[in-house]
Amino acid sequence: MEFRLSLSFSQNGKAARAEAGFEIAWDQLKLPWERPVSELQKESSTLLAMKEVKDKLIISGKEFVYVFDKNTGALTSMKVKGKEFIKQGAVLNVWRAPLANETDEWGFWSSNKKHNTDGFGHTAATEWYSAGLDKLQLINELFNVKSNDNHDVTVEVKNVMLLGTKRGAFLDHYIYNINSIGEMTIEHSVIPDGDMPSWLPRVGVNWILDKSLGNVQWYGRGPQENYPDRKTGYKTGTYKSTVTEMYEPYLIPQDYGLRCDNKWVRMTDNSGAGLEFSGDKLFNFSAHPYSAENLTKALYTYQLHPFDGITFNFDYATSGVGCTALSVFPEYQVMPQRYDFILTVRPLPP
Repeated sequence: MEFRLSLSFSQNGKAARAEAGFEIAWDQLKLPWERPVSELQKESSTLLAMKEVKDKLIISGKEFVYVFDKNTGALTSMKVKGKEFIKQGAVLNVWRAPLANETDEWGFWSSNKKHNTDGFGHTAATEWYSAGLDKLQLINELFNVKSNDNHDVTVEVKNVMLLGTKRGAFLDHYIYNINSIGEMTIEHSVIPDGDMPSWLPRVGVNWILDKSLGNVQWYGRGPQENYPDRKTGYKTGTYKSTVTEMYEPYLIPQDYGLRCDNKWVRMTDNSGAGLEFSGDKLFNFSAHPYSAENLTKALYTYQLHPFDGITFNFDYATSGVGCTALSVFPEYQVMPQRYDFILTVRPLPP
């Protein structure tokens, strides 16, 4: 809820209202209660169909078909009324293409670091490269599926995401619950173990959406990009944009376009079909027409090449941007600690 303050003054004994063509100041107050959200009207419970075809688990409802890869535990397809929405489902994401501030040597001496491997230079990002954060290796330990009494399907996945150094790992635990209308909740726990970087770029999940879902609507801070240490000047509200319009043309390719403190975000095509993402807590998100690898490796903007998909980052926590000389203040750094988040994905049919 937003409060607005109007200014008035007395002129010649008459009350007059200050009508200005610009805004002098604004503020928003978070009230200590939430507006109750009415539950979605669910269809009468219908038994979801499940079948296994080689290394695939296929879950079908009245209007949708979801597919999991049993070897990795990843969701590989979400078709609703025959339309494909994704190319890759939720995968643990702790990486971002380093910002210019994180590849500048000025910030190295003040950055939070404990790893320094020869060949990676003297920058804030050296910490991440030296720890092998950009080369996670997935090891699947558990893939289990069961049907519940209310006819929902639960898929449990346990992965170990091994750092490139092989000296540390993230314990990566998912519980997917899929109901009869295709709504999915994902209980996700991330537990770091072993020799970790002193701080992380982000913690959350990465999705690769179908390229057609290029329209973005969200309830959070905006309308321009904002990061945890640069967000107080952006109002909370409902905004619309596109993946193309959210691009920020920095001279050095890097992570960009984050929106903070969101309750929900919808990624849709021109007909309004797509996916709505929300969480049990506020989250940050960004959407790029480029792969994370392309953004990481490109030295110049002409080396950025849109690929056949949309990189969608759903962050439980994201590190700030800092400044050239001082790096990111500790209070805005993502620490390698346990994170628990419940993500809800709701299909928006064609």
